[in-house]
Amino acid sequence: MTRNLHQIKSEQTRERLLDAALDLMQTKGHGQLSVHEVARAAGMTSGAVQHHFSSKAALMLEVITRVIAQLEDASDFWPPAHWPLAQRADHFVQQAWATLYGQPRFTVAWSAYLAAREDELMVAHIVERRGWLTASLQQRMAQSFPEMCQGPQATARVQFVLSALRGMGLVAPFSPAAAMPAQLQVLSQYLQSFSTQET
Repeated sequence: MTRNLHQIKSEQTRERLLDAALDLMQTKGHGQLSVHEVARAAGMTSGAVQHHFSSKAALMLEVITRVIAQLEDASDFWPPAHWPLAQRADHFVQQAWATLYGQPRFTVAWSAYLAAREDELMVAHIVERRGWLTASLQQRMAQSFPEMCQGPQATARVQFVLSALRGMGLVAPFSPAAAMPAQLQVLSQYLQSFSTQET
């Protein structure tokens, strides 16, 4: 179906807003990000943001969705399955931390999610989108870590790894600097604990 000019302009506006939000999230540290700031950075009004995104949480969710989608295409993010397991495990946890979970945008997004937890519609939307993201990450994890992604507990193992990274991302601003590298090493060791014989 051919898109009309209005649809194209609407998509372009939405992309500008997402770009502005992502840029701000990468530069503001762990501070709060307002709809007004996003609008100003994009050269638009707050009404334009509210027209395209029902809430700040919805905007943050789309930004994180975009970041994870970009990881799908990043050739240097996912370790190939032919690498030694220890190398794959170390590579993955370091890349995951450096590009997503250890970034200021991660805590900014989650602060918006938590602020919206009384909004049932928004919570349902977050659950739906996070389900899609988790399924996508699970598929890529299975390609990089086939040893871990076998048997009836495969899904729970992947979710455990992702939950550990999310938890570390949330507590990192309140933790000593040395805490996260040590925990990342423990997580790498967990990934290395599975052998090709395990089912």
